[in-house]
Amino acid sequence: MFLLPEVIMTNAKTGAKAGAQHSAAAVCLSKLPPYRPSALKLLNVSSDSDAPISEFEQVFKSDPALTADLLLVANSAQFGLRCQVATIRHAIAYLGVERVRHLASTIAFGYYVRQVPPGEYLNSIWSHSIATATIAELMGNFCHVSGMYTAGLMHDIGRLGLLLYDCGRYQEALLRKFVDFEEATTLEKSLVGMTHCEAGATLGTTWQLPATLRTCITNHHENEAEDSSTSLHLVRIACGLADSLGFAEVEREDMHVPPALHERLKGRPELQPDSLRNQVKKAIANVAA
Repeated sequence: MFLLPEVIMTNAKTGAKAGAQHSAAAVCLSKLPPYRPSALKLLNVSSDSDAPISEFEQVFKSDPALTADLLLVANSAQFGLRCQVATIRHAIAYLGVERVRHLASTIAFGYYVRQVPPGEYLNSIWSHSIATATIAELMGNFCHVSGMYTAGLMHDIGRLGLLLYDCGRYQEALLRKFVDFEEATTLEKSLVGMTHCEAGATLGTTWQLPATLRTCITNHHENEAEDSSTSLHLVRIACGLADSLGFAEVEREDMHVPPALHERLKGRPELQPDSLRNQVKKAIANVAA
């Protein structure tokens, strides 16, 4: 199709503006406070390690504040232990490596949540992230895929990054109701020059998050086919289920249609809507306690 010179010039200016916006956002995101070093170390300790408890213990010894949070949770009513948990090793052995890892991720994620000015949209992101983490972990248990709580919790870290970059406009714009994700991501690009997935990719690279985690953060809204047992697939399904249960990241006309479950997950009572909703509400209440 033939384009008039003035149309070409307008397109070029629009492209240059978007490029400048993208560059400015990327620079700002790369300068945000680093992800909590101790939590990052825990993410990189393999569950297949011969001595994960010893490695976890060393990480906690380097972060007294994280240790205090760990012991506080271990002694909470949530776990109902009758004797007091007084040491790092006891807490890790009692809670288990994966649960300790996801508790550390929740604490570190909460740190970023607290950096953002309070608002309705921030509450939506927080609830959606906990919901996605809870559902992803449950499906991961059925599919024998570890680390799903953290992957679900952090899949929308890019949204927090963009709130820290341009809180007022970004939060106000995303409180409206959209037709679908395409409309929402188009608005993101017009506001800050990038989508929250691209923002998450920048943060994931800057913080040197594990590759699997970066993949979930960057690609959880893409519709490319992949193995149904991958972390990315499970996070994508968990994200969609969280939306359909009423814990949406953005309000959309299509969010009440839940994504299809893989055959191995269909028919499981724990994944029925009412059961999932109750589990998510409980998880959100435990985090808030």
